[in-house]
Amino acid sequence: MRSADPTALWDTIRLGLSKLLPEASFKEWIAPCSPVKVEDGTLWIQVPSAAAKLWIEQQLPEEFNDALAQGGLADLHLVFLVSGAPAVEARPQPRKHESGSHPAVEAPTAFPYLFNRYTLDRFVVGPGSQLAFAAAKAVVDSYGKAATPLSMNPLFIYGGAGLGKTHLMVGIGKGLLARDPRLRVAYLKVDNFFNELTVAIKAKNTEPMRKKYQQNDVLLLDDVQTLGKMERTQEEIFYVLEYLLQHGKQIVLTSDKPPQRLEGCHERLITRFKWGLTADIQPPDFETRIAILKKKLEDADFKSVPPIPEDVLTFIAHKAKGSVRDLEGFLTRVIFQASLIGVPPTLEVAHAAFQGQSGEEPTAAVPPERIYRMTAETFNLSFVDLMKKRSRQQAVLVPRQVAMYLAREIASAPFTDIGRSFSMHHSTVMNAIDSVRERMKRDPDFHRMVQALLNSIH
Repeated sequence: MRSADPTALWDTIRLGLSKLLPEASFKEWIAPCSPVKVEDGTLWIQVPSAAAKLWIEQQLPEEFNDALAQGGLADLHLVFLVSGAPAVEARPQPRKHESGSHPAVEAPTAFPYLFNRYTLDRFVVGPGSQLAFAAAKAVVDSYGKAATPLSMNPLFIYGGAGLGKTHLMVGIGKGLLARDPRLRVAYLKVDNFFNELTVAIKAKNTEPMRKKYQQNDVLLLDDVQTLGKMERTQEEIFYVLEYLLQHGKQIVLTSDKPPQRLEGCHERLITRFKWGLTADIQPPDFETRIAILKKKLEDADFKSVPPIPEDVLTFIAHKAKGSVRDLEGFLTRVIFQASLIGVPPTLEVAHAAFQGQSGEEPTAAVPPERIYRMTAETFNLSFVDLMKKRSRQQAVLVPRQVAMYLAREIASAPFTDIGRSFSMHHSTVMNAIDSVRERMKRDPDFHRMVQALLNSIH
């Protein structure tokens, strides 16, 4: 039976968060919080400021969800109350079945309410996420219709951390429920399935757990890359997936690697993963990052924030290249720092926020030679050949053009300086850069490769 003591509940959540978050983040955002009360399945937590509330709700929903699940508190709602503010926040209500729907059963919650921002209409699509988004939308639009030659079951979405895999997955679930509220939808992380299975094994009764997941119409299984060392978990998940697929139920999977690169997974499980459509998500390019920031500022949480100047958005987009989470986190940090000192969110504030977070000088330039060397390494070409070899072969020509493009994009190097490095006229450099830009527009694979290289150079 779950404790009714708010302190005991918060201690359980804090313990989980301490294992999931970097020590500095835990001290900054979690340590100052304190439990207030428990009421009707909701734990009220006091946070020190509106900025802290914003950060927790915008940046840490997945970590809180994991901590709740690992602590056996998956059905506990959380409300964050700013210190000194009246407790008037609306408590999230569980979804009710409509008349004529499936009868109420003991099934997993559809998805964590902290994921309220994860809807398909809030996902900003860029060149690196077009296929994954199109597939997600197609799953929603085609659900329940006659089968097509292109199977999207299961839909396997993979990509690096913080790029929006969970956002798309939950967006699919919400989109399907919007079309048919009677659907039984389960969101589940592999680690949490493992924890639940461990309890069931100790009780020597795993059958009820297996049936609980087999009864769903839609299963959203997150982070399957962690399955490698979980022998019994793989077996149970295989039985669940096999049952759902045989009965025409929709499955969505996410991973940081494609199915064929999942180490330690049984071949039969990998075969199931590859049965439908596999789509990747790449880091967003500069234009998409700007669009993401502007979309973010449309959130209700940011309505009272002073206008963010274009030069601040450009600076954030240039510095936070690795993931959408990094990008949104940097924006939130700039807003938080500006509000803390009572000034508008200027470029100077953004510089200070960047330096405080990274320890780097905000205006430090990337040396062009570093760009050239990383480009040569990426294309498996010697640095000397990249810079000096006179050849029209694609194996040399394309890497050289990419290196010139990156030197211009990252270091803002003058055309004449780039030309001098390669012993070429500046007009040749301009033509090479234009060539790269044109190819990126018409070749998605080339675009993803160049963008990944750009994002890896800091």
